[in-house]
Amino acid sequence: MKQAEIFTTTIEGKPSTCLVLGGKDTELPGYLLQGEKDFGYIYKDGRISSWLWKGLTLAEGKRCIYFDAIPIFSLWDLVDTKRGAAKDVVSDLCRALPLLDDAFLDLSSGILPFWRMYGIEGGGVLILPQSLGDLLSSCADDEERYDNVAMWVHHDIHPAFSLCDEMAQILYMAAAGFPPFSDADTREDGFRAIPLSLMNSTLDKATRTFVDDALSMSLTRQRDIAGNGPAQRILGTWMASQVERLSWKEDITSDASTHECTSFREGQHKRAARRIFWRKKGWIVLSVIAVVAVVGGITASRVKLALTPPYTYGMDDKQIIEEYFTGQTELDVEKMDASLDKHVKSPAELEVTNLYVNRQTRKAYEAIDAITNARTWIADGKPAITEGTNIYGVTNVTIARTDENSYRVNSEIWTPYPYDEGNTKTPTEGHTIVYHYKETQDFVFTTNKRGWRLIASITNVSYVFLGAEEVGLTPKTRPTTVQMQPSP
Repeated sequence: MKQAEIFTTTIEGKPSTCLVLGGKDTELPGYLLQGEKDFGYIYKDGRISSWLWKGLTLAEGKRCIYFDAIPIFSLWDLVDTKRGAAKDVVSDLCRALPLLDDAFLDLSSGILPFWRMYGIEGGGVLILPQSLGDLLSSCADDEERYDNVAMWVHHDIHPAFSLCDEMAQILYMAAAGFPPFSDADTREDGFRAIPLSLMNSTLDKATRTFVDDALSMSLTRQRDIAGNGPAQRILGTWMASQVERLSWKEDITSDASTHECTSFREGQHKRAARRIFWRKKGWIVLSVIAVVAVVGGITASRVKLALTPPYTYGMDDKQIIEEYFTGQTELDVEKMDASLDKHVKSPAELEVTNLYVNRQTRKAYEAIDAITNARTWIADGKPAITEGTNIYGVTNVTIARTDENSYRVNSEIWTPYPYDEGNTKTPTEGHTIVYHYKETQDFVFTTNKRGWRLIASITNVSYVFLGAEEVGLTPKTRPTTVQMQPSP
């Protein structure tokens, strides 16, 4: 990360502050230097005042913007030498930015670029106009542009909350010693920063929790807080009051090399690698899915014709229902569909198909069975499962007849993901989570012209959350490579 270079010198007999654009041979874009200079603003001691830069100069062999001397410092200094000043800088920004209009702020990138904000020794902030931001950008290389703009853009957040998110990122940077989304894996992993709560830090728990929560806040919560107004509005109310409550220290230290942080990074790297795989090679998997869908459709049609009657012919209604759930547990859509009447679709078909494709893809690429049968797992005493695999299936099926052709069916379903976001549980290290629900469904049967008993409808009545169980993980075993010996 390249820090802004700032120094003080004397120009035309007056102390001046210089903000470096580049080396002496840096070419300046003429179109940005035409017309009148735009004003910036200084916020200090609760008051905001306009500020104007003087001009361009060559000082100490560097091309610079210069202005009357102000003891400013780059926000990048909050990474190390100015960590203790982060709360005051953020607080001043929260008070200053709501006083400026949309045209001046120009949040077209979703954030206020770092090279437009500077702290002032002793308190206060300097905010450069967009025209100077454009000049700095035009003289910067790709790395500098990334560090000052793109690194701070948090994708998929509520626009009105974007500046609150940026302020939280600045606090995180000062607390951790690095920006929250600087690592490529973090950005690939849905912008999940290493939680400050996992680090050994001199900051108190409440402060670390606030920053962690602000950076991982749900869209619903962001909308509730920020509404739909301009992004700077909420800074002066909600964000300023939250920052005011934080306990901040002059001497901040944080250790991100703890065992918990290392485990988080390892998990994040795997998740990021999977996302990259799906982005780059997802078309292969989609092709497989398309082929499975086409072949499955053709096969299903042929099975319907070939199995005359279906393999469940001769079973009573309860046995047919049990066979249906066996097919669901085994991820066998054909078995599930065998006794369905025409145009009847299983409510679990999409879920089972997705798990089946995932299992077959993982078998092809990783040589592992990614889905453990829940019935087998329970019968074996709920042992640990292989790292990277999950549990799925239906157990404890009970069937009650409600009339001649109708049945109320209760069962327990075990899934690798929650059906309700509020049921989400974070596993401890070395474990995964299997979610446990009670499912109630109504089955209705019919007898067709050939005398076959078929399922005419399946209706989901309710899901009741029974709990989330932690399951131990065992390391994946790599396939052994056998060296073939040449024949004599």
